[in-house]
Amino acid sequence: MSFTDDVKNEVARKEDLDSCCQLAELAALIKLDGSLEIVRHKLALKLVSQNASVARRVYKLLKEQFNFFTEIVVRKKMYLDKKNYYIIKVPPQEGVKKLLVNCGLIEEGYQINYKIKDEFMNNKCCQKAYLRGLFLAAGSISHPESEYHLEMSISYQEYAREVVKLFNNFEIDIKFRNKQDNYLLYLKKSDDIVKVLNIIGAYSSLFQFENTRVYKGIRNNVNRLVNCETANLNKTVSAAQRQLDDIELIENLKGLDKLSPSLKEIAHLRRENPYASLKELGELLTPPLSKSGINNRLRRIKKMADKIRKSSKK
Repeated sequence: MSFTDDVKNEVARKEDLDSCCQLAELAALIKLDGSLEIVRHKLALKLVSQNASVARRVYKLLKEQFNFFTEIVVRKKMYLDKKNYYIIKVPPQEGVKKLLVNCGLIEEGYQINYKIKDEFMNNKCCQKAYLRGLFLAAGSISHPESEYHLEMSISYQEYAREVVKLFNNFEIDIKFRNKQDNYLLYLKKSDDIVKVLNIIGAYSSLFQFENTRVYKGIRNNVNRLVNCETANLNKTVSAAQRQLDDIELIENLKGLDKLSPSLKEIAHLRRENPYASLKELGELLTPPLSKSGINNRLRRIKKMADKIRKSSKK
């Protein structure tokens, strides 16, 4: 299963919701997964989900809130992954219109409503429940090992803006852009995704997410340190090789005996310790010499070698 399935399976098992919160969650599920049907001049409702736990959740909420006669039909996709999908049908019966009105999906005159019902937006627990329904219906979340990304796709711009306001109520700055005929809402900051998992009650998934995030942080820090050490080592080795080339040039064309005692000393020390750092070379001298002192001597050797190279080209 994907990490999205893990989160949805956990959230769909959440129990002991207040009646108002059940209605708020159901409103979001119907808004995104549902469609209205007219059967023999009467209203009917159909919801489609690709997750079995979510389908059972919808069935349970419809039963507990309205005691509807409801059926679930299982179908298999014909293409791509050929996984099952689940159709929850509410045939024409007493209370279907009341359900839609109470969820804020239609007005009494049957006009479609794209705003989130004020009762849900004014109550913090209902806001959380509505957000939970949104994720169950249309949310997806990448495994934190691969990337930090949570998104949901919404069909109508006016409703998408309402959902953005809902996220903003929790101080979550969700991004919003048009994607083909839909509107994509997405998060890429790990802290925001952690907030969402906490709000919808996915505590086990939150713990897994945080564990992975900490592990990735430690691993990235170690990699940065190793890369830094490797770069420094490569830099030291390259500089040492250039210094050895300078010393060899002076020895072949002029002789190391022509150097001053201090330069002659550092030339022999560098040859004996080709991969030592400047600090390590300084510590090998008696008395020890600072890193800048060693560097000064080697610069003088380089200057002499450059002078020899220049005169040999004439």
